[in-house]
Amino acid sequence: MSRKPTIVMRLRESLGRAFRETGQFLDRVGIQGEMLATTKREIGDDPIIFQDHLSRHRQKMPLLWRGKPIVSPDAAFIAPCATMIGSVCIEPGASIFYKAILRADNCENARSFILPDEEAKKVWELDDKRLDKGRTTSIGGGIFVGENSNIQDGCLISATVNHTQIGNGVTVGHLARIDSATIGDNCLIGMGSVLLPGVQIGDESFIAAGAVVSKDTEISSGELWVGNPARKLRDLTPKERQRLHYQSSEYVKVASSHADVMKLDGGLPESLREYATPPSTESTPGEPASVSSSEEDNAEHEKKP
Repeated sequence: MSRKPTIVMRLRESLGRAFRETGQFLDRVGIQGEMLATTKREIGDDPIIFQDHLSRHRQKMPLLWRGKPIVSPDAAFIAPCATMIGSVCIEPGASIFYKAILRADNCENARSFILPDEEAKKVWELDDKRLDKGRTTSIGGGIFVGENSNIQDGCLISATVNHTQIGNGVTVGHLARIDSATIGDNCLIGMGSVLLPGVQIGDESFIAAGAVVSKDTEISSGELWVGNPARKLRDLTPKERQRLHYQSSEYVKVASSHADVMKLDGGLPESLREYATPPSTESTPGEPASVSSSEEDNAEHEKKP
């Protein structure tokens, strides 16, 4: 099956964009009209300052040529301000934190709109000759985040020349930069570190904060790499390797605690949820309705001369 969009897919996307942009334009005109009707304005006043009343940020941004993000319904947490563009796959238990950006917008994967999600989220084979054609676009791959992995605040992950594959139980620290790299299971990528294209990291490895791993570097399992350019410092001890498993499992708990932040009672433990809901004022048949304290105060005030 071709990974390029069909004529019908292109037509559908063009019509959908036209309708969407027309709706947004009418929405803005309505808001400006409301401001003119409710605000006194005179000749010489500053132009109307448009204030959008809704956030138009989208977590998932499908691109016709590049594919669509596929997020498991069992993902631990996707921050409302995180961004996933193109062919991005998020597995169960994974979490994408605030301001993280995952960009897989340099590939050809239009078939993801046709195939079922279970089939579309599989890693597909890239043409080995794509880099020899002198092209700079449509030569990359997708981004695949494994189960129980976490992408922390401000990370930038791309797949400009190959797939970016992040294994299970991986912790990617704040502001890390990853491009077209392969990371094994239960690794820790430190804050502010950089993984350049072609990097391959074995299971249970630790990339220290601020490290810059050069292109096509291969890191074996259980190693600690530091510095710029990064170099192997030593092997991790069995206790340190076990700690990497604990790190990822704890972050799954942290992510789960953020999952309901957009709800009115979000973030409250179960023991306090009942206090977030206003008590019912309905009375059962045969019983008088309850009277609020404010109503009692008003009644007492009326009795006084």
